[in-house]
Amino acid sequence: MFKLAGFLCIMIGCVGWGEAKIREEKSRVWHLRELMRIIRRIQDEIQYGKHTLPEICLILAEYSDIWYGDYFRRIYEQLRQKNGTGLGKIWGQQMELCFLKVPLQEEEKDVLRRIPDCLGMQDETLQAMHIGQSMDMLTRKCRQAEETYESKSKVIRSISILAGLFLTIFLI
Repeated sequence: MFKLAGFLCIMIGCVGWGEAKIREEKSRVWHLRELMRIIRRIQDEIQYGKHTLPEICLILAEYSDIWYGDYFRRIYEQLRQKNGTGLGKIWGQQMELCFLKVPLQEEEKDVLRRIPDCLGMQDETLQAMHIGQSMDMLTRKCRQAEETYESKSKVIRSISILAGLFLTIFLI
């Protein structure tokens, strides 16, 4: 009886671990899509709306998902207070806080972190082009993540079940 309970507990734990890893992969795809939406909106606001980055932060605070919207709102509020800190520093601090628990690679996070650097150029066309290049990179990364998600999820499920079986055999 106890062996059966132990077997079930080990299997449930291993399968749960596998499902958590699969959710992490799915979350990465979601965050990449959200970053693409944000970058596209920034590009549109610069190119067509002729807005400045603080104005864009206010727009993004309302447009973005709750995960990112709060950080854009904080950037806007800190810029409005004019406490002497520059846009790049405020942006960098808030993006670091934003990306603490986000399952993205550093290269993907850097796209959003470097937005103020892209906007230091005088010509709006160059700004939009530079942001467009970032968008292309995110699109590639998102497509790769979506393609590997299915195969990774199958592999992770199989490994978690096999790990549960191996642990059960080893311990019981």
